[in-house]
Amino acid sequence: PGRHLHYVLAPCPHTGIGPGPADWRDLGPRYRDALLYELERRGLDGIAAAIEEECLVTPADWTEQGHAAGTPFSAAHTFAQTGPFRPRNLVRGTANAVLAGCGTTPGVGVPPVLLSGKLAAARITGAGRITGARRATGAARMT
Repeated sequence: PGRHLHYVLAPCPHTGIGPGPADWRDLGPRYRDALLYELERRGLDGIAAAIEEECLVTPADWTEQGHAAGTPFSAAHTFAQTGPFRPRNLVRGTANAVLAGCGTTPGVGVPPVLLSGKLAAARITGAGRITGARRATGAARMT
């Protein structure tokens, strides 16, 4: 009673393009302090002083747990990996695998991830495909 749980998820580069796992041992606590300073500056007065227990997780921790490049959240969110540039939801070389989630088309965020599930379901069931007859007649439309 009288306490709150806060989870702060802050953007940072993965270990493939940013600091390596060893660098995060020093950088992590400094990044945490900078984040708390910014939260205080933006109106969460006393948040740093009120912390009783904390768990700081960095890309180094994710790397130790086996996540590629220290990221549990899939591909980097850069322009080259947004929207139409994200990996497709079909797995090349595999006839029976369809992907859904933030690491595939259309991208990150709750609405795109839910849409990726809808796209995957359509691929599996065949819904939304253009049939050969419609394609041949020029009357291509989604079914």
